[in-house]
Amino acid sequence: MIVPTTDAPQTSGIGAVNPGDLNILGRLTRADIRLEPYPHVLIHDALPQALFNALAAAFPSLEYVARDQASLNNKSCLRGAAEVVGDPLIAPIWQQFFDFHLSRAFFDAFCDLWGDTVARVHPGIEQNFGKPLRDFTTACRSPGKGTTTANRQTDLVLDCVFGINTPVRAESAVRGAHVDSPFKLFSSLLYFRDPEDGSEGGEYELYRIRRRMYPRRLLKKIPDRYVDPVARVPYRANTLMFWLNSASSVHGVTPRKVTPMPRRYVSVMGECYGGRAADGYFLHDPQWTTPAGRLRTWLNV
Repeated sequence: MIVPTTDAPQTSGIGAVNPGDLNILGRLTRADIRLEPYPHVLIHDALPQALFNALAAAFPSLEYVARDQASLNNKSCLRGAAEVVGDPLIAPIWQQFFDFHLSRAFFDAFCDLWGDTVARVHPGIEQNFGKPLRDFTTACRSPGKGTTTANRQTDLVLDCVFGINTPVRAESAVRGAHVDSPFKLFSSLLYFRDPEDGSEGGEYELYRIRRRMYPRRLLKKIPDRYVDPVARVPYRANTLMFWLNSASSVHGVTPRKVTPMPRRYVSVMGECYGGRAADGYFLHDPQWTTPAGRLRTWLNV
């Protein structure tokens, strides 16, 4: 089992790293984007294998990411760039990975690949933010999300996050059907499954909304009656799931059976806390603004 300590940084052992090889989108083309049930890409072997192996060997410990929650059952724990970048406990190869995904170069690569799809899914984005997507200013996300002034000083904030779901003592799902924050433009999961992890479950699950849209108030915990599962992304090392956020981007994680192994991943995301929509722009559906839609939200039906 790979359990790197956080006592000292580890080296990659692969020599100089080409910044382009670090890009989780580097092996994708527009043809790889799937629009159903919502815009996403799924790719296995997302990073060059030698680079991925070096990152996996230096993945921080359960205790580093989860801290005082490491002993909890199947708990989702995150540690973002604001804490990771510059931390001498984190290996140089990971510092390079984080630096690239917080950079303008990464956002430009995102625009090249996803720009047309963003315009299709969010046709009012230019009007809401007052400029084309490619002209957005960017920075690293600070803690506090929309309550932090720094996160509102640029059009988009990027973050790169270590994620761990803690070991499972009682079978459970860490997160059921939901959609992400209305301030989030995109998100992703790059899996770092330990080669000795033989556990079952923990797949990313994609849902399609049924004929009737779920009420807006339920977006963080959408009941089964509003959605149908349509596909699962296996929890497999070096597998990338990348998606655009919208009211239709319903996803969850399948239950994990009892295991002493954590579920490990890295997430790269972009969020926007400016624009005209004070409550977030990226979750909008016409049904929610109709009298019937408002009533359904109030009645929770």
